[in-house]
Amino acid sequence: VSTQSTGSQIDYESTRLSLLDVAMDKLRMGNKKGMVHRIFISTKLESGLGKKEKKAIGSKIDKYLKQCTTQLSHENASGVLLMYSVHTLICLEASQEVIMMFLKELDNVPALSSCKILSFTENVASRLFQHGWADVSLPQRPLEQKLETSDTTSQVIVGMMQQVVKLSEYVNHNVPKVNYKARCETMISSQIQLIVPEETVEYVTGDKAVISTDSYVTKYTRPVDIVLDQEIVWPIAVRLFPYM
Repeated sequence: VSTQSTGSQIDYESTRLSLLDVAMDKLRMGNKKGMVHRIFISTKLESGLGKKEKKAIGSKIDKYLKQCTTQLSHENASGVLLMYSVHTLICLEASQEVIMMFLKELDNVPALSSCKILSFTENVASRLFQHGWADVSLPQRPLEQKLETSDTTSQVIVGMMQQVVKLSEYVNHNVPKVNYKARCETMISSQIQLIVPEETVEYVTGDKAVISTDSYVTKYTRPVDIVLDQEIVWPIAVRLFPYM
């Protein structure tokens, strides 16, 4: 009798796998679902938005992340959404499927534009933000002069991530789990020294060398079409028929 694994759709009779192989295959499928990845995203934010409008954006994103994790039966997403005057910085920790759905959903948020992927880390050992997801509307302040630095964009992004790591350590140790989201906004807003300056977010968002979310999704979902050298050389190097 031919049997199949529900997760991987492998015909165990034809491939002659042992019971150990079957058990290990199911374990691998389960581990894959449990993997947590981390992505950093920067975007432009529509100017002139008040705290109420920003909270509406944060609530919409929070609701969508919950829908994704419920639909896929994956672990809840964690991270933070920092909303500046005219930019945002996002750190999202979730499964690969949830992250991809989130990247596609960004196009449906009219207030966000020029979405850029700063970093993507697969299978992280532990979450930076251990208590869950929170959106923070930072106090309004005018942008200062544009950032000028001799560092490369990659070095600037690394510095930004190091700053977010320090912020996450503060959040994990000081923000209580009770009423986490409201406390998170109040306590993070007061720690200016731990927040990445908006001028830095503006700098990396405006860099054309940083890949956009649209380009990433297109490359990830489009089938790979590779043309081999032998396919554009005549005569063909291989024999197509036995008599040639």
